[in-house]
Amino acid sequence: MSPPSITIVTPSFNRAGMIREAIESVLAQAYPSIEHIIVDGASTDGTLEALREYPHLQVISEPDSGMYEAIDKGLRMARGEIVGLLNTDDLYVPGAFSAVADAFAAHPEALAAVGGAEIFSTPAGGPEPLETYPPIGPGEFWYRVIEGHPVTNAWFFRSEVFERVGVMDTGYRFSADREFLIRAALAGVRPIPIPMILYRYRQHPGSATISAERSRDAKRGSQRLLVIEEGMRLLEGFLGQDGVPADVRGQLRHAHSVTCYRGAATSFYHRRFRMGFHAIRQGLRYDPLWSVVFLRRAWHRLLQEFGLRQPI
Repeated sequence: MSPPSITIVTPSFNRAGMIREAIESVLAQAYPSIEHIIVDGASTDGTLEALREYPHLQVISEPDSGMYEAIDKGLRMARGEIVGLLNTDDLYVPGAFSAVADAFAAHPEALAAVGGAEIFSTPAGGPEPLETYPPIGPGEFWYRVIEGHPVTNAWFFRSEVFERVGVMDTGYRFSADREFLIRAALAGVRPIPIPMILYRYRQHPGSATISAERSRDAKRGSQRLLVIEEGMRLLEGFLGQDGVPADVRGQLRHAHSVTCYRGAATSFYHRRFRMGFHAIRQGLRYDPLWSVVFLRRAWHRLLQEFGLRQPI
């Protein structure tokens, strides 16, 4: 039996310096049936010239509202049986596609599969691994999807998932992928764990969510607050839904409490008092004991500053 066809969707905008590596990581899979769709947001930095070096690509380039609109365009174009998402600054690990095909062959009923992921940087001496996230197992499923690192790009989906669940919600600028995973999980989608790293996230200053810059920096702090505020709104959307199972609602509430703490702490540090008080109000609104969460995490943070405790 021939292996399933795989479509890779890559949103792109002004990444001429990195996009070749991403494309080459797909070609290096040496997989027999690959469709690679690049949805570009009208780049002006030489990205389109780089893409012309690869005639096998399906490329569209036109203005869009951001990454998630681009992904949605690509998902609607996809013809593969299995679909994955690749960012322009990231890479697939050699052998990833064969492992994914084997997992789906062994579990024909599965709607998704997920492997591990690695964060790496590229200093002058060459690539350097920084952190590794294992595949999502059943025992930590809701934590990883709702609050932990969901390794979205290490997921591969049967195409029918997008017909059943829909595509990304472009009302979110930073976290539509997590919103999609929660929505898919509530619809019953569970991934088969693949016991290997499939995906490598690149840490660099231009990344919206994976950067070495600390949130104490004014620019990075402002970016972090945008992500936090959106995360609060995302979680509140699910908390406001009827029919969410009690255990899932508990995980959503915990994630919301932690996000509100981070919002308050980061806001007050940067003297964004309106945002800080908003985070406090929302924390108390969804958890009457939120003040305990705030004090506990603030205490741990203080101990961490003095090197007396590891981060939580």
